[in-house]
Amino acid sequence: RQLEGEIAEEWKLENMDTLLPLVRDVIAFDMQHSAEIQACDLLMEIDRLDLLTQHMDASNYPRVCLYLIGCASYVVEPESTQILQGVLDTYLRFNEYPRALLVAMQLQDKAKCEQVFTTCNDSLIKKQLCYMLARQYIPIDVDDEDLRTILLNAHINDHFLSLGREL
Repeated sequence: RQLEGEIAEEWKLENMDTLLPLVRDVIAFDMQHSAEIQACDLLMEIDRLDLLTQHMDASNYPRVCLYLIGCASYVVEPESTQILQGVLDTYLRFNEYPRALLVAMQLQDKAKCEQVFTTCNDSLIKKQLCYMLARQYIPIDVDDEDLRTILLNAHINDHFLSLGREL
C-alpha cells in the first residue's frame, strides 16, 4: 500500500513513462493476491483503469466489478460513465448478462440494453432479461412471441396473483 501511494504521488509529478512498468507489475501482483481493491484504487488514482482488464479472470472479476460500480457513484460524470462502460464490457466478456443489463440500465443507454439482450444466447436468461426490461419500461424489438408478451407486461397481474396465492 505504501508503494502504491508513492507511485500515485510520483505519477502526478509527470514521471509516467518510467513508472508504467512498475505500475503493471504492482497491478499484476495485486490481482493475483486478492488485493483487487488496491489495484483499482491505484489505477483510478492515475487514470489508467484500462490496465485492469488484462488481469481480470473468473476468480476476481466479480469483486472488481462490484467495487467499480460503487466507485462510479463518487466520481464526476465523464469518468463515471467510463467506469460503468468498462464494467459492462467485463460482464459481457464473462457472460454475466443480467448484471450487464443492470449496468446498461444504470447508463440509461437503450442501445447497450439491446446489445446485452442480443448477445445472450440462453433462452431462460433472455426471459429474465425481458422481465428486467419490462419492469423498467424499456421496449426492444423481439421476434419471439413469449418474449414479446413478457416485454409488454401482459401477464403481470396473473403472476402477482399467483405469487400471492403461493405466499
